[in-house]
Amino acid sequence: MISASLIEGVLITKVIGGSIAAEVGLEEGDRLFAINDRVIEDVLDYRFVSSNAGMDLVMKVRKADGELWDIEIEREEEEDLGLELEEIQTRICKNNCIFCFVHQLPRGKHIRRTLRVKDEDFRLSFLYGNYLTLTNLSEADFQRILEQHLSPLYVSVHTTEPELRQYLLQSRQPDRLMENLARLARERITIHTQIVLMPGVNDGPHLKKSIFDLLSFFPSLQTVAVVPVGLTDHRQGLKPLAPVDAAYARETISIVHGYQREIRKKYGTPFGYLGDEFYILAGRPIPGRSHYGEFPILENGVGMVRRFLDEYRAAMRRKWQRPARPARGTVVTGKIFFPILEKSVGELNRKFGLDLRCVMAPSLFLGKAITVAGLLAGGDIYEAVRNRMHGDFLVVPSEAMIHEEGLFLDDWVRGDLENRLGVPVIGGGNHVADFFKLVFAAAEGAVQPRSIR
Repeated sequence: MISASLIEGVLITKVIGGSIAAEVGLEEGDRLFAINDRVIEDVLDYRFVSSNAGMDLVMKVRKADGELWDIEIEREEEEDLGLELEEIQTRICKNNCIFCFVHQLPRGKHIRRTLRVKDEDFRLSFLYGNYLTLTNLSEADFQRILEQHLSPLYVSVHTTEPELRQYLLQSRQPDRLMENLARLARERITIHTQIVLMPGVNDGPHLKKSIFDLLSFFPSLQTVAVVPVGLTDHRQGLKPLAPVDAAYARETISIVHGYQREIRKKYGTPFGYLGDEFYILAGRPIPGRSHYGEFPILENGVGMVRRFLDEYRAAMRRKWQRPARPARGTVVTGKIFFPILEKSVGELNRKFGLDLRCVMAPSLFLGKAITVAGLLAGGDIYEAVRNRMHGDFLVVPSEAMIHEEGLFLDDWVRGDLENRLGVPVIGGGNHVADFFKLVFAAAEGAVQPRSIR
């Protein structure tokens, strides 16, 4: 039997009206401990256990007043219980990677709270595609991954050589990466991996060995994303690392493309993919759509530009209704994407009679070496456009904001920009068609500031 006094339980945050949970008297603030004597660790565990518990089940719950309830429930097949539970409590990474972005954040400044969290959690990897190193998995964690078939998982590799990996992670624990990957692959857990490439550290023969070592787990291990190390201006006291420049990007493309050709002949896939930044830095064309397949690692900056270019061409071919009056506005992005977006905006202006101006925002908050739009702070955007604001609205990168209020990484929100600039601020959307719709709506005056005081 499970003793509720020995475990904390998972907080019930909402009970759906008219549901089974409501009928048996469960309420917000109660804590769920177990279903059919199976301890419930989190919302992910609850979904799995409840969906496999059958039609008759017993729930162990502690009420908000401390009273313990054992609740017997009969339900129809696959009928939902009607509970919403608290978010997963993130497990914290114990490594101190020499390139860790969290360690490079500015000290003494307001910053989005979640950015300072070093997560190392297989549950978040499964749910949201967060990368983990596999260094803190217990046997119970492995059993849960395999039982619930938590697939795909996203793994930060960086190198397959144990001693070098220990150095990169600054870990004293023996590195069992290959053993852990083999175990997951045997159970057909789909795995996507990444290598953060650092000049003179894990490149050259180390990179080749890593890619071909990981290839031994194909097809369960499906991809290796090779991405350039990101270095901020706030690395005081950290190990010195060289940035990735244009010459290094060209050399890396040449080397990795050679591996891709060799692997494709035998396996029908490039397997190892380069982050878009390498191609832009090197001034080389972005590979075509067929190179990226179904874009499985898009969120890691692999194939994002190709998807944009393809969606942009498709959107330009659509028969949009020409606005009754020219849309006048400013579109802002980061340094790396600026040449591509500026060219696209120019074509959009010419075809539809719009009056949009593209502005590049340097990263003042994190440092000039940070060039991606998703890491622009609200203050960065303001400084870039405050003396160059053109037109009646501002379009900012959607990936730079989270939550409904549009929270930037420096704790500015969209309303802060609107108040200072006196114009509506809108996210550019997740797809090019979204951007087109927003711009045409703005041309018709359908976008208004939300928070100007």
